[in-house]
Amino acid sequence: MKLSLFLWLCTLKISFLLISFLVKPVSSVVESYSDHCLSVVAESVPNSEPPGYEFGPFDPHQYGFYYSDGNFRVVSADITRYTNSFSVYTTKLNRTDKDGVFMIEGSFELHSPYYIRSLLTGTSKDSAVMPQEPPAVAEFDYPFVLKLHGFWSESSGKLCMVGTGSAYLNEGTLLTPAAVLKLYNIENSSSITSLITGTLESLSPSGDDNYFEPISILMHPQLNYKFTFVSGDSADEFSGESDFEKSLSIYSVLQGRSFCSKFSSTANVFNLQYTGCRSNKKCLPLGGVIADLPGSMSLEVINCTEVRKRVRIFLNFEDNIKFSSLYHRFNPNTTLIGEGIWDDKKNQLHVLLCRFLDIANSWSNARVGDCTTRLSLWFPAIWSIKETSTIMGQIWTNKTKDDSGYFERIVFRSTKNRVEAPYDMKYEYTELDRVRDSCPEKKPDRNKRQRYPSPYSSEMKFNMLVKSSKGRIGWGSADVLTIDNQFSEQTMTVVSASSTINGLERPTKWEPQGRANISYRIDIKLHTRPKLTDESYESVVPEDKLEIAAEGIYDADTGGLCMVGCRKFASIDQAAGNASMDCNILLNFQLAPVKGSENGGYVRGRIKSTREESDLLYFEHLDVSSVAYSREQARHSIWTMDLEIVMVVISQTLICLFVRSQLYHAKRHPKTFPKTSLLMLVILTLGQLIPLVLNFEALFDRKHNQETLLFQTGGWLETNEVIVRITSMVAFVLQFRVLQQAFSSRLNDRSQKGLWFAEKKTLLVTLSLYISGAFIVLLVDRGNYKREIVLLPFGLIDYWQRSAWDDLKSYAGLISDGFLLPQILFNTFSNSRENALSPSFYIGTSLVRLMPHAYDLYSGHSYVQHKGVNIYVNPADVFFSTGWDVIIPIGVLLFAAIIYLQQRFGGCCIVPKRFRWREGYGNIPVVSQSEVP
Repeated sequence: MKLSLFLWLCTLKISFLLISFLVKPVSSVVESYSDHCLSVVAESVPNSEPPGYEFGPFDPHQYGFYYSDGNFRVVSADITRYTNSFSVYTTKLNRTDKDGVFMIEGSFELHSPYYIRSLLTGTSKDSAVMPQEPPAVAEFDYPFVLKLHGFWSESSGKLCMVGTGSAYLNEGTLLTPAAVLKLYNIENSSSITSLITGTLESLSPSGDDNYFEPISILMHPQLNYKFTFVSGDSADEFSGESDFEKSLSIYSVLQGRSFCSKFSSTANVFNLQYTGCRSNKKCLPLGGVIADLPGSMSLEVINCTEVRKRVRIFLNFEDNIKFSSLYHRFNPNTTLIGEGIWDDKKNQLHVLLCRFLDIANSWSNARVGDCTTRLSLWFPAIWSIKETSTIMGQIWTNKTKDDSGYFERIVFRSTKNRVEAPYDMKYEYTELDRVRDSCPEKKPDRNKRQRYPSPYSSEMKFNMLVKSSKGRIGWGSADVLTIDNQFSEQTMTVVSASSTINGLERPTKWEPQGRANISYRIDIKLHTRPKLTDESYESVVPEDKLEIAAEGIYDADTGGLCMVGCRKFASIDQAAGNASMDCNILLNFQLAPVKGSENGGYVRGRIKSTREESDLLYFEHLDVSSVAYSREQARHSIWTMDLEIVMVVISQTLICLFVRSQLYHAKRHPKTFPKTSLLMLVILTLGQLIPLVLNFEALFDRKHNQETLLFQTGGWLETNEVIVRITSMVAFVLQFRVLQQAFSSRLNDRSQKGLWFAEKKTLLVTLSLYISGAFIVLLVDRGNYKREIVLLPFGLIDYWQRSAWDDLKSYAGLISDGFLLPQILFNTFSNSRENALSPSFYIGTSLVRLMPHAYDLYSGHSYVQHKGVNIYVNPADVFFSTGWDVIIPIGVLLFAAIIYLQQRFGGCCIVPKRFRWREGYGNIPVVSQSEVP
């Protein structure tokens, strides 16, 4: 026994030894640094002496970009399609026994597009954020992670590291790649022409799942960067730029902020205008022919210092369709790198730009050179209808026309023109004469004397729905720039301050307000109306963006707003020909009065071209509509919501009292309880249950679609909704209690089996009536079922204006209004004259059912309805109209009167005598089995 155990242990040990000799583990790949890096940096023995924190140009958190000729198959294509960035973390650093050689440990991580925005914020020494801890394993934000160690030579500037890690694919596969990282040109100091390049190569066999094609790497140094460009050395190159446009001083623009915070937030998109481009060869400073000229560029700050206000930037020429929160692929063929300095005398940022060279097939040998491109950027101090950009600039070259790489001057303007309105900014009206010629003055109607929004009020800003004569739809916004000689932000500050001091004074009577010069910025996105199919269409709907700057006159006495506008074209817009702006546009709007129903409560207008139809710049007129929602109307709507909520609570409370009276009545007269129609009680119970369930569903839907809410009430509306639900729940419980007691009393009273027969006949008749009525409602209202595309700010929605479900819900309300019909039929079939229903119950409940229709009649004639504020009634329902609001109450009161007559004179009192059957049918005696001989 002992011998066999000894032989088994020996065999197991020999097997482990054979496996260890035959299989080479991944860890051995990592440990064989000399096999892969001996020719780059020789391995040395580290000691315990660490260098300083600011070690060379290598930041503890450094980012860069990679390029692969083949398929980088260890990373999902969904990630590499949007970004090609990575980070290198330095986690440990030690000196070695060789001078100038340092041991480094760290990690190499690729990023997903969802992480790139937080990575590329402030990275300068002055504004850098502290790096987070590197991930231990590949995850969604870090789909490829390597743990590396190696050595850096200070004299040669070379770094070599080896290690293993993990790669995460979309389908959940987790790989364990091994690789060697080689970087070059890592120096102690760097300048604009410094560039770190290198490669990342797989150590796995080519047929292995962990193998990947070599990738080339490009990084720009961040620490110990020395700014070398001085605008004074190139004074002649920038001398003519200060006179191009009067610009704001940097201190006026900053308004107390730091220089770096302003320019770090200025990393946005600019529209391009090619001033003298005749061929693709002389249009861009990129050296080569580009098939499609970009219409925009992005400027990204990578370093900034408050000392002498210096920046280092990336300038990327790509079409603005690619600029999104997810897309951030670096392409050196379309990118320039530069450094600049702010000139306080000229109030401009002067930038020297260089190209990336030798990047044809790989980035491992890339370099920075050809620094002949110049850029100037400023903040215009004077705006007009033809110039409303918060940031402007120019790009040019100091080469001559005969030199290779020469291009014509490029003008760029900011796309996100948020007006911060320093007080030394001015606006010049240049088209008021054209406005007076095109827009005749209207005299106000002294009889109506409607009060329209003040030009200084927030109601002058509105969103709009745009429809063209060719069936295109769009969504737009109209923002006020200036009123008279002040920017809107300045006037709003003054108005809000005076309102705070003096209180918000409402005018008690009509007073003339006069006319005011006004300017607008109007942005419109037009969409081609898609076909209504069950397939997704949002991704294929083309967009056409219109940017119009307009100025004109607003008449606050008539609500008329008439302006002329200038539409800016992209420099590559073929429809515009050689033009960059079209100022032959006329805009007419009619604002709705502050209070009243004139103009349907809407802002309506038209935007049209004054050119001939044969002109290339002519466009079909655009009809504009917008809900006019003033502060006074908003206050009224909030008051209406509060009133309707109170009415709902009162109604439900009264229902509880009336149902409680019925319970008390049944307790005092228990013999009458079986004579109550169970079908009527079921209808009343469901009438409480269904709205309660739908209300909860609406609550959950609203939590998932917060962007569709009209109001933000700070929780007050939600509190009221809780009160409504509580009262509705109590009413439902009481109603269900009545149903349960009536059913139990009927079930226990075996001597009244004729009542079950009457109940069955009641069920048969009422179901026939209800089904026939539902069929008629659906048939009559079928023509109103319209499916349309509704354009909201966040996208297109396939929307049914009315549906069969809406009609069925309305019809269910009608059935609840006629809740006494089953009791009337039951009394007739059973010929009962018992007081089964308490007068307070059926009369009170009938009055509660009448209240919504009375309120709808009142509200329909007192103010303009606005969608989204109807809680107590919904005027869009089929049975809420002037006609039905009269017919239904008459029917409800008639039913209550019939119940009174039946309980006094008998159930058949409403039936002519010739059609009555034998009385007492409901009281047929039943013989028990014990009495049978």
